[in-house]
Amino acid sequence: MQLQDESKISRAPEGLRSEMFRPEDFRESRIMANETGMDRVKIMFDLSRGLGPELMLVQNASLFSGVCGALAGGWNYARTARANYIRKNQGSTFLNPKQAMRELQDTMFLQFLRGAWKLGWRMTAFSAIYMTVAVAGFTYRNKFGIAENVAAGALSGFFFKLNMGVRGSLVGAGLGSLLGLASGSALTVGTKALGVTVKEFRYWQHDYWMQEYSEKKALWLKEKAERDLKSS
Repeated sequence: MQLQDESKISRAPEGLRSEMFRPEDFRESRIMANETGMDRVKIMFDLSRGLGPELMLVQNASLFSGVCGALAGGWNYARTARANYIRKNQGSTFLNPKQAMRELQDTMFLQFLRGAWKLGWRMTAFSAIYMTVAVAGFTYRNKFGIAENVAAGALSGFFFKLNMGVRGSLVGAGLGSLLGLASGSALTVGTKALGVTVKEFRYWQHDYWMQEYSEKKALWLKEKAERDLKSS
């Protein structure tokens, strides 16, 4: 297979050749055309080169949810501790107001840590399960959809309420599936409106364009060397 416009490529500066070798459309990628759904999922969970873009997405979403949950839980527990302390000591007269203020601050701080831990790790776990299932789902299907989000929400809600028994877990699964339905619908509409696809995301994030660029450049250099050898 010979590349087109060989003379044009030869005269082009080195920095411009990368644009000539790069595929114009990610949908023309030969590498991605031969992938199956299981191939894509295996690539997603391949840790030989560290976290891939899909697992990085899961990690970032989980950490963000954990931080938000920790702040919300800590603030709620600290506010409740302050209200309880004031109500408990409303009729008391403190000989040392500074000591009372220090005691209140210590109580609020300890309750903040308690609330941050209690809700933070739960939100992290919920988000990690949800994102892992959802991302694996659209990676396997190679398109954004609602089904994987509903399944992710149901599974996350089930484990989130596991401490409340079977009935609580089933209620959590139902609420989680509704959350997945809402987020999946919003994601589908948003990605279609913006023109974002899973294929394009994987093409750029997995550096498939770089592989094809390297192959085309190697082929061009090989053909150029053969032509130079024949002409000499």
